[in-house]
Amino acid sequence: MTTYRTEPAPVTDGLLVRTELPDSWDDWIGRAPATLRRRWISLAEGRIPGGARTFGLPGPDGTQVALVGGVMEAPTGHVRFDPQRVLSGGSVEEGVVADGPHPWQGRCADELFPSCLLMAPNYETAPVGPGSRDPRLLRAHLDALLGWCRGQGIRSVSALFLRPDHPEFLDVLRDAGFDVVPMVDRSDMDVTWDDLDGYIATLRRNQRFSVRRELRDIAARGIEIAERPIRTDEPELLPLRAQLMTKYGAVPDGEREAASFRHLRDHFGPDNVWIVEARKGGALLSFTMLVRDGDQWTALMSGTDYEHPDAAFTYFATMFYRPAELAPGQGITTISYGLGTVQAKKLRGCTVSTLSAAGLVLD
Repeated sequence: MTTYRTEPAPVTDGLLVRTELPDSWDDWIGRAPATLRRRWISLAEGRIPGGARTFGLPGPDGTQVALVGGVMEAPTGHVRFDPQRVLSGGSVEEGVVADGPHPWQGRCADELFPSCLLMAPNYETAPVGPGSRDPRLLRAHLDALLGWCRGQGIRSVSALFLRPDHPEFLDVLRDAGFDVVPMVDRSDMDVTWDDLDGYIATLRRNQRFSVRRELRDIAARGIEIAERPIRTDEPELLPLRAQLMTKYGAVPDGEREAASFRHLRDHFGPDNVWIVEARKGGALLSFTMLVRDGDQWTALMSGTDYEHPDAAFTYFATMFYRPAELAPGQGITTISYGLGTVQAKKLRGCTVSTLSAAGLVLD
């Protein structure tokens, strides 16, 4: 088996900079979060300017620590991925760094760009590698990175979506002069039960009554909740996606959505992409897409027919209740629900964690 340390890479000022993830990446990072694995990074690397790079710290036994990121030549204005907008308060209305502080407020683009952005492209970022919990190696990595950035004429360094369960890295960033601020909340559900009744028992008393009432109402209306693997084409899902996008102010694009379904099926394999759906008399009322990676499900896409009178509560059934019922039998230990609608997710059993953003303007 090849290992990360056996693959050649350019070494610059003590830093290994790679433009492609090595084939051995997943073995090397071990039990890192699923979204830091190769398939997830390659899925959305277009969010990183110029595509994903890895910045690694070499050692006598191979690469010790690495982070994913890229170099931005100019701001993009993206509400979640542009560090200038995020750290200057320009994303407050979207709930990003909503309560401040905003350390880059008043900074112009010429002061900040080119900028080195440390960010895995799927909304959670952390160092990986055998030294990812060692403050000494983390500081050595950061010093090498800052030296490389200065040599490249880079004017600022930022990190977005930093996981809170890596406090060693957050402390090293603060000690190096970075401003570290709360960025956005994400939700995950830890599967600790054996069946649907066990899941419901974990909820608060009032919520237990609400869930059972919703499930009784769904059954009384003759609605069936079922699951199936994703098909080669999914034209039935597109109108529901269009309704969802319209509801939240986006412009529907059926061709793009259809291409996304096909890409996810091909990228993860049809056995790992499942659709949980609610139907009445054959009519599709709601769906949620679950993507499996190891023992984790990620709820990646959903849609609901808001115009159908019997669609009430079917979103919650396909998004939370049926996955929670299925998870133990599938060996799933965590269901990731990502960003947004935090209160609704908390009520249905999710744990909420706060991701951080960090920024440093270089002299």
